[in-house]
Order: sequence, then C-alpha cells, then structure tokens
Amino acid sequence: MNTGSGSVVRMLAKKSVRSSKNYIAILAIALAGMMFTSVFTIAGSLLESMKDNEMRIKGSYAHSGFHQMSMTEYLRVSTDPEIKDSSYSILIGDAQGDAFRKLPTEVRYSEDKYAEWSYSLPNKGTMPQQKKEIGVSALVLDALGLPHTLGQSITLTFKTDKQVITDTFTVSGIWDGNPVAWRQSIWVSREYADAVAPVANEPWNNRPNVYSGYMNSQFWFPHTWNIETQAEELASRTGFDGQITVNSSSEFIDSEPQDLFLGILVIVVIFVAGYLVIYNVFYISIAQDIRSYGLLKTLGTTSKQIKRMVRFKAVYLACIGIPIGLMSGWVIGRLLVPSIIYNFGEEMRVVPSLHPLIFALSVIFSLLTVYMSCSGPAKVASRVSPMEALRYIEGDQQGSRRKKKKANPISPVRLALANLKRTPRKVLMVTLSFTLSLVIFNSTYGLVHSFDFDKFIAYQSVADFTVADASIINNSSPFNTSGVSEEFTRQVQTLDGLENSGNVYVETVTQNLTDQALVALQKLTGLMSESEREEFQSSQEMVKHRSTVNTFGFSEWPAQLIQVKEGHLNSQRWENGEGIYVTNVSTFKDGTHSIYHPGDKVMVSFGNGKEKEYDVLAIVDFPKAIHSASYYDIGLEFLLPSDELIANAGAMQPMYTIFDVDDNHITQTEKWLEQYCSTTDTGLDYFSKKASAETFNNLIFMFEVVGGVLCILLGIIGVLNFINSMLTSILTRKREIAMLQSIGMTVRQVKKMLNYEGIGYACLGLLLSVVLGSLASMTVVPALGAELSYFTWRFTLTPIAVSVIPIVLIAVIIPALCYRNIAKKTIIERLRINE
Repeated sequence: MNTGSGSVVRMLAKKSVRSSKNYIAILAIALAGMMFTSVFTIAGSLLESMKDNEMRIKGSYAHSGFHQMSMTEYLRVSTDPEIKDSSYSILIGDAQGDAFRKLPTEVRYSEDKYAEWSYSLPNKGTMPQQKKEIGVSALVLDALGLPHTLGQSITLTFKTDKQVITDTFTVSGIWDGNPVAWRQSIWVSREYADAVAPVANEPWNNRPNVYSGYMNSQFWFPHTWNIETQAEELASRTGFDGQITVNSSSEFIDSEPQDLFLGILVIVVIFVAGYLVIYNVFYISIAQDIRSYGLLKTLGTTSKQIKRMVRFKAVYLACIGIPIGLMSGWVIGRLLVPSIIYNFGEEMRVVPSLHPLIFALSVIFSLLTVYMSCSGPAKVASRVSPMEALRYIEGDQQGSRRKKKKANPISPVRLALANLKRTPRKVLMVTLSFTLSLVIFNSTYGLVHSFDFDKFIAYQSVADFTVADASIINNSSPFNTSGVSEEFTRQVQTLDGLENSGNVYVETVTQNLTDQALVALQKLTGLMSESEREEFQSSQEMVKHRSTVNTFGFSEWPAQLIQVKEGHLNSQRWENGEGIYVTNVSTFKDGTHSIYHPGDKVMVSFGNGKEKEYDVLAIVDFPKAIHSASYYDIGLEFLLPSDELIANAGAMQPMYTIFDVDDNHITQTEKWLEQYCSTTDTGLDYFSKKASAETFNNLIFMFEVVGGVLCILLGIIGVLNFINSMLTSILTRKREIAMLQSIGMTVRQVKKMLNYEGIGYACLGLLLSVVLGSLASMTVVPALGAELSYFTWRFTLTPIAVSVIPIVLIAVIIPALCYRNIAKKTIIERLRINE
C-alpha cells in the first residue's frame, strides 16, 4: 500500500464516514449550522424589514431629497453630472375635512418616477392625465368611506397658501397606500396644479411662509457609499441652501453598541456550543477507532497522514451536516422573524431575507467550528503509538508513568471520582456544554423579568385611558394641543365604573427670562463645545432674553403625578395661585439642569396681555405620557393648577383627558371609546393601558421565544455531549469494568459508580452555572437592558434552581442506559476484547 498517497488517505477517510457511528457527528454539525443560519436569517430579515420600514416612514426609497425647491434650483441640481436619476413633485396644499384629521394628506402633482419611489404609484389605473383626474391610495378612500373603484367622482376640499378650494375629481389611479408615512398623498394633474398653484421660480428662503408651488425632489447617486456626504457636496456644488433629507436606510441601519454586543455574544455562544459538541463527538470517534489508527501506524502511516485523515473525515461529515443545518436553520429563522418584527409595530412589514451572505457566513462559521473542533482529537489520534492503541483506555495514555499512591479503601464513590480525574479536559467540555444552556436560560429570564411595566406604560398612559387629539396620539404635526371637547369631558363623567378623571391643559407663550435665569443659562453654556456655544449665542434666549415656554394647567388628579426634583411641593400655595412649579431645561444638553431654583420669582405672560408674578416653589418633572408633543427652545416648562391657568389665559380645551374605570368596566369602556373616536368625534384618539399591556406581553413573548429556542438547542447539545461522554467512557472501559466485576464488584456497585460519575458532572455543571450565571446576570443582562427605558435590573438564579432536579435525573438515568448497552455481553467476552 502506498501510504504516501493522498488519495489513499482520502479513501480511508471516506470509508470511515460510512460508519453508522458518525450519525451523531452529522447531527452535531447540523445543529451548529442550524444555529448559525437561524441567527443570521433573523438578523438579515430584521435588517431588511427595518430598512424597508425606515424608507416607508420617510416616504421614499431614493437616496436623497431636497425640499422647498424652485424650478430653477431643481433644473440646476438635477443636471449635475454626479446625479444618476432624479424626479420631483409639487405641493399644492393640505386636504381638509374630518376624514383627514387622523390621516394627514397632501395634495400634490408628481412625476411617475417620484410616485414610484414614494410607494405611491397606482397599481390600478394610471397617474392623472386629464385636468380633473386624481390618484388616491386605498387608505384615503377608506378614510372617505368610499369603495376602491376607478372612475368614481370625489369631492375634495384642500387648502393652499392663499385659498381653500373645493372641487370634484375623477379617480384615475389607486394604490395600496403607506400606513407608516407621516403624510399621505393625493396626486393631481400638472394642468390642474399649474392652475391653482403655479410652480415657484424664486428660492424658498426668500419666501419662508409660502409652500404651495414649491417642489420636493428625489435623487439617486451612482453608489450608496456615504450618501450624506454626497448629498451635502451636491447642495454645495449647485448652491442649494434648503432642507436636505438623506435616506441612510439605503446604506445601512445604524447599529447601537448594545445591538452589536448582543450579536457578537450570540455568535460566540453558538460557536462555543458547536465547538464543545463537535469536539466531544470527534473525541469519542477517535477513542472508538483508536486501535484502527494504531494498526495503520504499524503499516507505516505517519502522524501527519493520520491528522489529514481525521480532517478529511470532518470535511466529508461537514458536507453532509452543514446543508441540513442551512435548510433547517433558515426555516426556523423564518418562522421566528414575524414574532420578533410584530413587536416593532403592527405596520412593520416582514421582509424575509434570502441574501447569499446569510448562507456564506453560516458555512464559514460552521466550517471554522468543525475545523477547530476536530484539531484536538486529530492530535490525539496522531500521537498514539500502535502498542498504546491496543491497550487504550480513555485518560490512561500515560499510565506507566503515574506515581504510586497509598492504597485506600475502594468504593463506588472513590472510583467515580478517579474516573472524573482521568480526563479533566473532557469533564470541563461536557459541563460547559450544558452550563451554556443554563446561563442563557437564566440570562433570558433575568432580562425579561427586569422589564418594568410601570416604566413601559409611563411613556404612553398614566391612566386606564388617555384621550387627546389624533395628531398628538399619532405624533403627526401640526399638533392640536386643545383638541378634547367639553362634550367629551362631560361624557366621561357619566361612565359606569368611573374611579378617577382629570384634564391637562397647555398654553405656549414666549416668556421673558429673569436676570438670575440668564446668569444660570450663561454658566450652562460652559458645558457646550465651542461651536455649540457660538451657535447658542445667537439664540433668542441670549439675544432677546426670551424663551418659548409650555405653561401647563393640571387638574387635581393629574397634579398628583408631579415629581419633585428640587425643593418641596407646597400644594396650598400652588393651588391658591401664589406659586408655580418649573421644570429643568429639558432640551438643553442632557436635560438635568435648571435655570430657576426654589425661592426665585418668575413673571408669567399668558399671551393675552395678562401677566402675573409667581414664586418658584419647586423644580419638578411629570410622566412623559402627559407631556406636550412639542418642546420649544431650551425646553423650559411651567406648571399651574388648571383653574389658575384658565382664569388668566381664558377658556381653553384640554390637551389630554385621562381617566380610570374599575376592572369590571375596562372592556365596555374601551368599546365605547373606540366607537366615540371613530364616529362621534373623529378628531380624537386614545391610548389604553390594556392595549399597552398587550404590547408589553408580546414584547416579553418575543424574548421568551427567541431565548427559549436558543436554550432548547443548547440544552440538546448539552445532553448529547453528556450521552456521548458517558457512552465513550463506558465503551473504552469495557475491559476495565469487566475486570472489576471479575474480582467481585457487583452490577449494583457498577451502576452506583456510573451514577456517581453522572452526578459529579451535574454538580460541577450546576456549580459552574451558578458562577457564570451570576456574572452574566450582573454584567451582560444590565448591559443589554441599559438603553431600554423600561428596564429595572433584578438579580435572579431561579431558572438554575428550577433546573437542578431535571439535570440530576438526566445525570442518573443516562449512565444506567449506557451501561445496559455493554452489559449485553458477558464478563468473559469483555475480558477478551484485546485478545
């Protein structure tokens, strides 16, 4: 036989692959490939869905857009040699009427390409051709209560800069609509646009309060690298000095540090888990075939060729296992993606990714895992001499060089400990494999149970129901901060089961700053960079000593939600109109600084000529759920009792009405509120704590599903490793166990010894799980939740404690089953195994 031939080495490796003993190796490689593929599929699909959602929110998938352009500016910019393609639309005005209070809609003329890039090209019919034709989305038709039918007549009212126009149009085209866009569009013909809002030729900067007739443009660059710089350079070259938007989604989604950390952590965990199981499988395979490798060495096979044979075998097995892992991993990832994306918002579309990079990365990482996993066992196989191979017992390769020790009484416990000490590396590998599963289980549980519903709800609703104008609830400017009618507040008072109710009012007025406030503000500019400080010196605060301020009016119940930052709440003086509460300057730097302090005096203007001086009683904050939708200048806000605000500012309607009902009337009240907002007063919308609780529970479910699947896969790997380890230990010690039995060791004692070995693995694994689980709970979990506004860290080891009994049972049952496999042969047959 030509032992130097590479073809012979490959042939021997192929023959070894055909053995039925390799099924577990193929399964291990498939599991590793499946985990890598599922993670990359989830990440890729999530990235594609987020990109799609970002572009749909911005209303375009073009690279960049310039806004409020004149035709002269557009022609100059669109002919730039660095522009690959361009198109435009012309603003006519805003659609008016109750149907558009919850669906802000602009009336525009658009070129076909602009409409296509804006997700607004008709898929039924065509863009408007005749003067009185229009294109509308299904969303607009639904808001108007009209069928999705071409050729129907629609009477539409819209407002331009100069006039309100009501006209009748014929529908020429319909498209689905973009529910996440901040504005919907209705397309009119160019002939109609020229008649009511001729295109502007003068730069918008010279006419800042005029919008009708100005153009929005969209551009494509030759490549997506650094789009923002390309857009800025284009504006600089062409002299455009207006608003620029950049679609960074065409380039990439910015990753937060904790997202990158989580991604790297998951890949490392999968890599380690895959390494542990594949290493163990190959180690077992080497142990079982060690005599074959010894015989090959007697025929002249070198250590290098033995290593190559093991590696060839690993490659052949990988060629079988990895494709299985790729297919099953993509299916699992595809099934998990919808449950993850659902928690980003119901309107976010699922965009499953089949990008070749997903499978390329999965193959690379899987092959790397297989290669590194088989390297150690390959060295073991190459170093064993023919004579050692014939009498090989796991962990006993250097038995002849052991030091003699004092004899001790023999017992199953001592024998079990001795067997564990034989192969410390293998013991560590096996315990690490199921320790990983427990640590992930514990960390997932710790993360999910650190989600704080009170914090989560604080950004949406402080009561069972929070009602406001639809523009505020849907965060769609311009905001109507006095949209709750008196009729609605009266209706609330008649509700069955009503427990508490209250109103929040707001008046936005420019206020003069006191000398003390200016001094404090000047000191705070020292926290700014030089460029920020220079820019701030030209602000109205520094030039005119004035700032636009939201002055709130709180009725009795919402006033109980005010939180003190400095000073003390003096309810009596506050309710008597003697004092005022003031907030930090929330938009200045990190929002933790105040330019007023308790004891200062402040003169409040109410915008109608009335002014009143108040003592500053305290620096306060209040829940985000009842903040104004708009912050101005430095974010300074005043808080007064609602009666005091109305007495000085005049009659006004609430920005928010909040109320609680008892648990028996929650569902009934929500149905009433939904009907009221959809039929009686369509300008209103609401948040409900019940709906927020469902969203919160869905969020927890997402983490439980993803974390649970990962834990199950890692748990399977851990159990496989333990089974393989015990099976190998028993198979390689068949003769040794037979010798012990031949000198009087009973079957019961053998089983006890093996059980104690299993319990030893379990105890070491649980101890390691407690140590690593505690470290992960105190470091990794807080790091993952650091950027979540609703995260309150809680230490826990509950999942590990719950896992003690199942792990001990597995540790006892599996060795007993493995022993049954060798007990089928008699003691004599096992003693003759090397003859």
